[in-house]
Amino acid sequence: MDYSGQALDVQLLVNEAKELVSQLYDPTNTGNPAKIKAIQEHLQNLQKGPHAWLIANSLVTEENTDLKFFGALTFTVKINHDWQNLTQEDTEELIGRLIDHYVFLVNGGERPLVIRKLASSLATIFLKPDAPWTRAIVNLAASLANGKYIHEKQCQTIDLRSTILPAMSESQVVSLLYFSNILAEEVNRLGSDSRRGKDSYRASENIKDAFLLVEFVLAQLLHHDASGRSVSNEVPGTEAINSYQSWIYVRSLFQLHETISATELVPATSCVIQSLKISSLAKTATHILIDLMCWQDSILSSDHIDSILDYLISDSGTAHIASLMEGDFDDENITFLELLLAFSTLKQKQLLTQPLDQKHDRVLALLHTLFRAPGYAAVDDTASPLVLEWWTEVADDLQETYLGSDDQQGLESAKQNLARAALDCFDKLKYPSSEELQSWGDDDRSEFGSFRRDVCDFLLAIYPILGVDLVQVFQAQARSSLERQDWRTFEAAIFCIAQLSEAVDENQHADDCLNSIFFCNEFSRLCEGDGIMIPDKARQTLVDMLGKYQSYFERTHALLPRVLTFLFASLDVASCASTASKSISYLCKSCRNALTIELPAFITQFEQFRFKSTATTHTMEKVLEGIAAIIQTLPSDKEKAHFLERILKFFQEQADMARQEAASGLAEPACGRAHMVLRCVASIGRGLRADGEIVVDSSSGKDEDPYPPTFWNTGDGAVSQNLIMQCIRLLMTEFPFDVAIIEATCDILKAGFTEKTGPYVLPPMVTVDFVKSIPLGTPGTDMVMGTASAFLASHSAHPHQIRDETVALIIHVYETFCWVQEKPELYDPEIANSGIDFLTRLLPKYYPYLFALTFTPQETGDARVYVAGQRPPIVQAISNFTLFSLQGPEPIPLRSASQFWVSILNLPVEAEAVQNTIRDALPALCRILITQVAGRCARSDLEHLCEVLRRVIFKQQGHARPHLSSALADLGNHRTGQSHGHAPSPEERQRFLASLLAARGTRTQTVQLARSFWVKCRGAGFDYIG
Repeated sequence: MDYSGQALDVQLLVNEAKELVSQLYDPTNTGNPAKIKAIQEHLQNLQKGPHAWLIANSLVTEENTDLKFFGALTFTVKINHDWQNLTQEDTEELIGRLIDHYVFLVNGGERPLVIRKLASSLATIFLKPDAPWTRAIVNLAASLANGKYIHEKQCQTIDLRSTILPAMSESQVVSLLYFSNILAEEVNRLGSDSRRGKDSYRASENIKDAFLLVEFVLAQLLHHDASGRSVSNEVPGTEAINSYQSWIYVRSLFQLHETISATELVPATSCVIQSLKISSLAKTATHILIDLMCWQDSILSSDHIDSILDYLISDSGTAHIASLMEGDFDDENITFLELLLAFSTLKQKQLLTQPLDQKHDRVLALLHTLFRAPGYAAVDDTASPLVLEWWTEVADDLQETYLGSDDQQGLESAKQNLARAALDCFDKLKYPSSEELQSWGDDDRSEFGSFRRDVCDFLLAIYPILGVDLVQVFQAQARSSLERQDWRTFEAAIFCIAQLSEAVDENQHADDCLNSIFFCNEFSRLCEGDGIMIPDKARQTLVDMLGKYQSYFERTHALLPRVLTFLFASLDVASCASTASKSISYLCKSCRNALTIELPAFITQFEQFRFKSTATTHTMEKVLEGIAAIIQTLPSDKEKAHFLERILKFFQEQADMARQEAASGLAEPACGRAHMVLRCVASIGRGLRADGEIVVDSSSGKDEDPYPPTFWNTGDGAVSQNLIMQCIRLLMTEFPFDVAIIEATCDILKAGFTEKTGPYVLPPMVTVDFVKSIPLGTPGTDMVMGTASAFLASHSAHPHQIRDETVALIIHVYETFCWVQEKPELYDPEIANSGIDFLTRLLPKYYPYLFALTFTPQETGDARVYVAGQRPPIVQAISNFTLFSLQGPEPIPLRSASQFWVSILNLPVEAEAVQNTIRDALPALCRILITQVAGRCARSDLEHLCEVLRRVIFKQQGHARPHLSSALADLGNHRTGQSHGHAPSPEERQRFLASLLAARGTRTQTVQLARSFWVKCRGAGFDYIG
């Protein structure tokens, strides 16, 4: 680095840099981001320029801290930018110059910000490939002690422990720790490739020096503290412990366990543990010790563990627990708690399953004490969530240890500890009073709710070990608190029992516990509202709990009337209405056969409820689904019709009211009312289905009526069916394109598809008219066409009975396809997909009716006549549209079209009309398949196209071969959508076709051949058009 002859130019650049740095840190420029950006860009150019070394060298000697910092930063930037251009002599000179600057700045009392930045520059040099610097820590330490740079070779005979470190001042030692720490952090950032070879060697050359430095500093501080003098400056100790942690990571990352063994680490590790006794260092030391215990590395010896134990139960340690018990949850106390939990994890088996000595018994006592800290968990008390997490992990570990094992030694002790922990945390579950809750924000409510859910996980984790004894604990709490009307305790106990439902509801293990609560006089009075007023939160939790014990109530029918009375009463409470409606629905459906006698009372209660403010769409549909489930159990259709008519009249009136509101311009309330009506009518249909009811119509009579006379369409039940149809017609007329109303109408129609007879088994044309009234492309089209497919599926045992309806649905799709092709700008992938998917689904049973449609329909007045017109015949138009979708870029229609043609090609070969359609479409189909496979389609679509291709070859090989050959020959012509000069050679095309034909449609071979051909074409640089 020759600096001669550059002084004048350099000084100008230095002055420029000084001015720019001054502007950069000028507060008046902070509001001008454009100017700041321009300054930074100019400075970066200087940092990478040819004179950057001299600029940096000058700036680090300035008085101003900002300039010194920028000078140090410039060294780092320039080292990274120009390292490859430096000779061996240059790098050695650079190391010496930087160390001299470092020594000068340290001895001058420079601020840590600048020292650290210059340390970072030194670390950057160390990490460069082939840097002539090996024992960097010793070299820097010797130079600091000497007052100026000493070459590394001169340091080889100087002992770091006995000679260098004792000669250094405190500020020099701290600066050496800065460098050691930064060096380790940078080494840890190296990629996996750097963890071998020279980088690993040079890291190993410094690691012993780093730990020796840590030991020296901490030993001095501990000696100082032991002599009764307080440690006034925490920086050396904190830096030493941080350095210890960084180099422990280096040892692990670079696998340097042989370079420095756990035994050699004992002195430094012992010093870190003893640092727990120095208050200013305890927090920093605790963090690294927690990491070491979590690693379960051999670094910590049994003596080390014993030392940590002594600290935990010492006066200094237990003072932190005392602070937590007084509500002081500051960082120091929480950090101590984390150390206690890490130690307890390490000693988990001993603490919970074995006889304990006095020291370990005190640790276990501390663990059981921690849930008694004041305040609400996760809101005021930040300790309880950590303790709960620890106990949950313990429970999971104990399950693995004991469940399914023959060795049950220590299980009783573990059970006692888990049961005690469950009781310990119980008080933490108690919900705040309404007054307290008002002062909470959303975050507080969320955190407390999260804690309660975590308790649920804990209870489910310990139940397999404690069994029904755990339920008895909460049953006793619930029963006693109900007698005292201690609602906060009652709510917490019921919450716990609710969380255990998934573990105990299906079996009868806990029935006695539940009986003790639900058959007591106090619970009966509570359900009947006899002088017992339960607060909303306790009511809400109880309502939720009742809905979770369906199997129990199926076994205990005697309780159903009182429980459902309580649930219906809870519908009036806003905070409980939604949960109560769900519980009513669950219990009515699961216990429907036991509730027939209660039906009149339930309907009366619903009729009272429907005018309440809590009677929302959601709550009403849930209640109605439950009531309908009970109606379904009535022995006669006449009885069913009586109750259904009573309910449905109300909704027919509401539908008429919605129509009147819409006519008056009240669109929003009208739409909301309409939505409510149809959702509720649909929920009645769901409830009327018996559990697991699947009706299979196996009749095969060719002249049977698809809608034969029944009680529900010609008898007294026709009133109910007419009310359902009136609701649909009234509301679909006023709100034809509202997606929520469309969805609810679909649900009503589908409610009858699984039954042979009933109020929801509507005339087939009702479904057809509904589907036709919703143009494809309307939001909700997928649901509408899904309903159409479900309609056809419900009649698949006798497709001939709904021939006209099937044809009407096909023509509806046909007209949409024609409309889209006449106005291409309106093409929508969803329209194409929903229509093609519907046609694909009808093919297995209804294909004769589709392929018989070889004419063009045309509207004439109110009658549909089939005459020749401008539009193509139905089958031809559908075929053309699916082929159009098959060659398009949109993946969803392409895949639907693929499945459509796969289904057609799989139809019986004796179907002449089908074979005629296939032969007419085969030339275009083969051309599209070849063009797509020749690189035009997306890779993800290849497999779908191959499904069509392999069936074409297997089913139609004789007819398809010339068309496939012709399509291959045309590759590269404009008509295929690809440019000349990029297609495979004629030989490659013929080889591809021969291989395809030889594969005879086998899936694996066809896909592999197509993928290879696609890659070959893509690699040839095709011009993909369209």
